[in-house]
Amino acid sequence: MTKRHWRAFIVIFLGMAAITVLVHYGGTESIAVHFYYLPIIYAGFSFSIYGAIIVSLLAALGATYAPMRLGESIALHTDDVVPILLRLGMFFIVGYFASTVSAALRRRAAEAHTLYEVARSITSSLRLNEVLDLIATNAMRVMSAKACGIRLLDKDSGELRPVAMRGLSQEYVNKGAVLVEHSPLDKQVLAGESVQVFDVRSDPHFQYPDAAADEGLTSVLSVPLRSKDEPLGVIRIYSRGRHRFRRREVELLNAFAHQAAVAIENAELYEDIRRNYYETIRALTTAIEARDPTTYNHSERVTELADRIAAYLKMDPEEREILRFGCILHDIGKIGVEESAMEARDTSDADQVFYRMHPLIGRGILQPVGFLERSLPIVVHHHERWDGNGFPEGLAGENIPYHARICAIVDAYERLRNPQRVHTIALTPNKAMESILRGAGTRFDPRLVAQFHKIMCSEETGVCSDPFGEAPHDAS
Repeated sequence: MTKRHWRAFIVIFLGMAAITVLVHYGGTESIAVHFYYLPIIYAGFSFSIYGAIIVSLLAALGATYAPMRLGESIALHTDDVVPILLRLGMFFIVGYFASTVSAALRRRAAEAHTLYEVARSITSSLRLNEVLDLIATNAMRVMSAKACGIRLLDKDSGELRPVAMRGLSQEYVNKGAVLVEHSPLDKQVLAGESVQVFDVRSDPHFQYPDAAADEGLTSVLSVPLRSKDEPLGVIRIYSRGRHRFRRREVELLNAFAHQAAVAIENAELYEDIRRNYYETIRALTTAIEARDPTTYNHSERVTELADRIAAYLKMDPEEREILRFGCILHDIGKIGVEESAMEARDTSDADQVFYRMHPLIGRGILQPVGFLERSLPIVVHHHERWDGNGFPEGLAGENIPYHARICAIVDAYERLRNPQRVHTIALTPNKAMESILRGAGTRFDPRLVAQFHKIMCSEETGVCSDPFGEAPHDAS
């Protein structure tokens, strides 16, 4: 037992003892007998129905035998049975209602707490899949269901695509497409109704009844996800056996559906803001690069190539976004560098010092923008070298930020493929890759170079593809 249960046990024991003493001196007909209701109610709240039964029985025996004098026989007589049973019945009814009310209050408190936690997660996280998975998990737990699934409507195909499926096997999730046009049940749900299926095997409107039966699913409750009267998808609860969902359960699942709809709205709004912000940054970068035809779209191509590496390395969406923002802005500091310094970057001319300042200028430009804080290391360190001979800080090895190491490789490769000097010849994909491979361990992170080579070149043919063209080009 927990500390709370021990405390309740002691209170009940002492209360029963005190009331029994009062009944002993006051008699069966005294008002003291009614005090037994207090520990019975407390037992119902603290130990559920079982505690109420035990304390009710003790109270009935106490009310019957406590008035007896010391030394008097306490043997059970026939005349005592009826009073004991009557008192036991009355005491039990009180205990039963106390335990029932207690269970209902605890259940409602758990539901309210769960909905609060879900609402808090919506405001603290903008990762839609993560939030929807949390909603499905909590809905399944609070409603004591076998499984819960959330499907979002693809308006182009009319398919309800699975996004959060808890308690369901992968075989069942992949059983087939759930198309609204083939599902009268889902048409009804998306129209705004809550729909119950008592038995999936006998309901003609339920899709894939055999797969549901094999999965051990019987009764299903489906409610709509809606935003401003527009259908977004469906959330379903699956029970272990045949079950008529009560009004409270329908209302609870609708509450979870509302939370899911809010999460979807927030995610879409956030995505629109991020997309617009990114497009604004792209426009700014393009405007800066437009002053020199040889650099036009350089940052765009670097970003595209870096994102391919991120996808190959299975970076999560947030990390990929950090990389995209950093790459599209990696050369923004050049806006503060004179053209003569740009031309002197590969010479020993004193103007090279000014060229090497462009990462720091970029940091000065972007630092006030808190939104870009995690992308700043790419802007500052994409010219660092693995051997420590880079700039602006001379970092070496893994001290160079990971995303900046990726940007360094794709930036160098893109320059080899699309030179920024008028008299420099563009290299073929194979020759450009050979140059990158020669820099592994000196200029670039050797492990990332190996990954980059795998992405760009076919091991069978030895031919590297052109990421900015349609056909591969041989080096020969």
